[in-house]
Amino acid sequence: MELLRFVFVQHLGPACWAALLAAAGCLLAVAVERLELERLLDLSMLLFRMALRLVGREANARMAAAIFAFNGTAIFLYLACGFHPALPAAIALLTGFNVTAILLAVSRTAAASEESLPRTGGRRVPGRNVTTLCGTAVLLLELPCFAFSVGMGIRLGQDVLAGRTGYLEGLALRAEAYAAVILPLLFVSAICETVAIRGMAVAAE
Repeated sequence: MELLRFVFVQHLGPACWAALLAAAGCLLAVAVERLELERLLDLSMLLFRMALRLVGREANARMAAAIFAFNGTAIFLYLACGFHPALPAAIALLTGFNVTAILLAVSRTAAASEESLPRTGGRRVPGRNVTTLCGTAVLLLELPCFAFSVGMGIRLGQDVLAGRTGYLEGLALRAEAYAAVILPLLFVSAICETVAIRGMAVAAE
């Protein structure tokens, strides 16, 4: 309970700032896409292709494990960048930009193609309601995990700059909270995301 309060109460303010910065990044990506400044979107697509190679294209237990490992590691690194508050804040902005740029590019080119979505290999797949439920669960779990983790990084940087804590001391406390609170939520999110991907792949055929 103490760790829950530490994450969701003590870091609510910085988490809201992280969410606003991510939203600003989303709007920036939309503006870049409408201005047809495609070169600015190339890095986002490169990151997307790299992530796709890491998690694979088959919607199975391996994909769920890969998504969990990827998200768990990446989001913790966002937190760990908090030796200065500007770094996790910049990451929030860039993440919002990259995610939106990828979604715009995929929807514009091949969002519903077999090449852009994992195959199911002919196995039993979830129905529309289950797919929608799991997709919603991913948003409700993953976005707060991201915002509060970045918020913990921002607050860590503020505490370090103000001399209230040393970087390693502050990081150790947040790493404990991350392992106990954030990682279990990301694990559930990874399972839901895999189920949703399988359902979307079949619906798009």
